[in-house]
Amino acid sequence: MADTATMLRTDVYDQLKQRLFTGELRTGQFVSQRELTSWLGATLNPVREAIRKLEIEGLINVYPQRGIQIIEGGPKAINDAYEYRLLLELNAVRHFIDGASDEVIDAAMSKVRRSLRAIERSPNDVEVRWKVLDDDYQFHKDLVDFHQNEILSKHYSLNAARLRLFRINIGQPLLRLEVAAQEHLDILEACKARDVNTAADLLAKHIEISREHALGIRPMQRMVAGNAPATPPKRPGRKRPKA
Repeated sequence: MADTATMLRTDVYDQLKQRLFTGELRTGQFVSQRELTSWLGATLNPVREAIRKLEIEGLINVYPQRGIQIIEGGPKAINDAYEYRLLLELNAVRHFIDGASDEVIDAAMSKVRRSLRAIERSPNDVEVRWKVLDDDYQFHKDLVDFHQNEILSKHYSLNAARLRLFRINIGQPLLRLEVAAQEHLDILEACKARDVNTAADLLAKHIEISREHALGIRPMQRMVAGNAPATPPKRPGRKRPKA
């Protein structure tokens, strides 16, 4: 019975977090525990546990008598999060170059190429593009995780989750995935050549483009030829609670 309860709590938490990341709940939106319970088709206790965990992670704020608010990403919050990301990832790529074997780098490049092939085969498949977007986030997380420092990995993941939530509300870069993946390959090529300065410069430029998208400075638009979706579509899901 205890294992079943644990699985249920984890499932509700994962469902709620995933729906945050697909834009079914918007930044700044207020919802109640009762609305979330009905929306997720869950009982109250696992929903409360999920709310507690998401509040600790900084993705929601809980206000007595007012409800639960999805965090808002103003310019300062976005810039602060990207500055933190830059510090961690530039350190991570230098450590990766020092410690990663050619085989490890080749394996990372194979993952990126696999994502590119998936889009080439199915350029209009929304689910494929969402999967490639997940791979995009994982590429950066893998760089940080290579350091094998639990503190760095934990705080990087928390910061990345906040940025992911901010970015979904201005339009996720589903239209730029091919270009972003090629930039990942360029970074990895520099890593394999053990060219620290080039790898760091390419990564910094890559992160800066992402920051400009999040701030709305650089408009999200189709970046490659072909029949890719003209707007960043959402994964299908249940109707979200009203604001």
